[in-house]
Amino acid sequence: MSRPGVDTPPPAAPAARRFVYGPWLPAALGLICFLNSVGNDFTYDDRVIVRDNPRIRSLTNLREVWLSDWWQPQAGDAEELDPRRERDRLYRPLTMYTFAVDYALGRLRPGGYHLTNVLLHGLACLLVWQLARRLCADAAIAACAAALFAVHPVHCEAVANLVGRAEILAAVWLLLGLLALMPRPGTLGWHRTALAAAAFLAGLLAKETAVCYPLLALLVLLVRPADAARRGGHWWAVRGVILLLPLVAYFPLRYAALGGHLIRDAQPSIVLNPLLEADALRRCGAAFAVLGHYARLTVLPRRLSCDYGARIIDLEAEPSPMAFLGAATAAGLLLALWGFRRRSELWRLLAGLAALGIASYALISNTVLLIGVAVGERLFYWPSVPILILVAALIVAGWRRMCVPGGALVRLAPLLRIAGLLLLGALALRSVVRNSDWANNERLFTVDLRTYPESVHVRECLARVLIGRAGTTDTDRQRPATLAQVEEVLQEGQRRYPNNAAFLQLRGRVRGMLGDEAGAIRYFESALRLDPTDTAAKKLLVQLRDPDGEKDARVAALQAQLVQRPEDVQLLVELGELQLELGQHAAALTTLEQAAALAPRNADVLELFGEVLFLHSDPQRTVRIFERVLELDPQRWEAHVNLAVLLAAEKPAVSLRHARAAHRLNPGDLRTNVNLAEALALNGETAAALERFRLIERGLAESDPTRAAVTQRIRELEARH
Repeated sequence: MSRPGVDTPPPAAPAARRFVYGPWLPAALGLICFLNSVGNDFTYDDRVIVRDNPRIRSLTNLREVWLSDWWQPQAGDAEELDPRRERDRLYRPLTMYTFAVDYALGRLRPGGYHLTNVLLHGLACLLVWQLARRLCADAAIAACAAALFAVHPVHCEAVANLVGRAEILAAVWLLLGLLALMPRPGTLGWHRTALAAAAFLAGLLAKETAVCYPLLALLVLLVRPADAARRGGHWWAVRGVILLLPLVAYFPLRYAALGGHLIRDAQPSIVLNPLLEADALRRCGAAFAVLGHYARLTVLPRRLSCDYGARIIDLEAEPSPMAFLGAATAAGLLLALWGFRRRSELWRLLAGLAALGIASYALISNTVLLIGVAVGERLFYWPSVPILILVAALIVAGWRRMCVPGGALVRLAPLLRIAGLLLLGALALRSVVRNSDWANNERLFTVDLRTYPESVHVRECLARVLIGRAGTTDTDRQRPATLAQVEEVLQEGQRRYPNNAAFLQLRGRVRGMLGDEAGAIRYFESALRLDPTDTAAKKLLVQLRDPDGEKDARVAALQAQLVQRPEDVQLLVELGELQLELGQHAAALTTLEQAAALAPRNADVLELFGEVLFLHSDPQRTVRIFERVLELDPQRWEAHVNLAVLLAAEKPAVSLRHARAAHRLNPGDLRTNVNLAEALALNGETAAALERFRLIERGLAESDPTRAAVTQRIRELEARH
């Protein structure tokens, strides 16, 4: 199919042209650029999903792979990077099974897993060339787009990080599914539609974002009007039904694997996705900032990071330069869509590519649906395909209009050609360097913290890695220097983000490793004031207060007594309290649920059961339990406190009523004062909230680690007031 302004140039040297404009050069570039990642270790999430995952240790362990959560916790999971273990409910069994194949071939040697990722990226480069060639009917555009895709540094996280394989596999299956709908030559029969549907199902099983495929397929069929005369209502109905059939199989599988859920049942982490706490106005500005980051990563991928969360996207600083860049990018894409109303084939091509880009980007945009992270380089692997094809189409069209005989830049054509090759080489070199950053966790987080010193998550991760090194591999002489480095990282983190309980918990661990038990206890207690769900802080606090394991022994004794008296509510409550104190939350939930069923009118039992439900992120059920507690005993100040927290987002006025009740019942408690101040701020009573926070600040000692968080909150409210 010929397109004016973007036709393939006349063949001057057929053999050379076939190589330069063919698919093998981009594939080779993709393999060469990412080959150095084969020497990397298991990095970041690779440790949980691959290295420490018993589910991939057998090719016949089908149920554990195909009917389980991607993040399903395992006994003895390493908690080096995230001790709270709050994960999205994700379902990616096909990707998981490829790890099982890698394990069967090479056990836990990381090189084999990385080589698989590199080979899959090479395959993706071939398929990108094919898609661009069929969409644009132009080998030059296909070669340019596939070469950019092959070497682009934004793809390093997907290729060099093993769990990024989900992105690559989803992209490969999406590409195969779209190509199946674009026969060359021939008509689109039902058998090709069935192949496309099979590819769609495989993509879904690789990663959830492949759910955008039906919309992409519709756009492709509309953009390429071959066989238009045959496309009546029956034609569209038959193919539409076939393409949607995979969802009939996928949703029940997902529902079963995720324990009766289709989507997450807990909110994302604010540290990873700060848009969670944004109001409508800031959410809009932050959404533009998200798009701005992806636009900047596309055109200037010099600064790369494994995190773009809290403080990189700063809600208090919006609108930021990235938000303005995002707004300009959105305007450009909308302008390109106007091409559907133009007669020019080039404009219509650009409009179709822009539509494909928007459809691909929508699920990661944090506009319609909040996802686990604000921005993720790995998430852009598939959306970059239509965007880079669009960029390539603009480059080729501009070249043919400006750099051919009679064009305004014809004399500069040789220099521009060299500049283009140098740009491609610079992108490739940046990818090679970035691959080496993913060699191991310490290198990755050290480099990324230099890139974005404001990153809360990277700073926390680096501190955890250094603490792990100090406790396992450092000699006695090396350990003090490592712990001093950790303390420096955490002090700066607290200065930048005082409300992060993880920094306090980690400083407590450092104090404990230095033998300062009193200091460690103080930091752990402060961390739990900010985040009562921090199970690691609770466990470490118990270890300091019960070093001889007397409470563990008491748990065993109570369990033995319950064998003889299974309906003894007092025994169940005592056991549940101990399990909760020891951080055994899953066991405590089972124990206290049984106690609540036996004593449905006992406010003490129900309140304790509500507290453990609160830790398990079951807000609706937790609200019902605490409301029942207050029906039985309205003077329960802790129930009022918990309801104030639980209802803050959806019912701020009710939250304030409970916060005031809790403060009235226990005015001297720090929690009731902080909750009242936050509820006042949430309901627009900023002056009263500031007065309350200033009273809290004056009542805290200078050495209290909580004081910095209160001071920071005062500054935030003063900036708004």
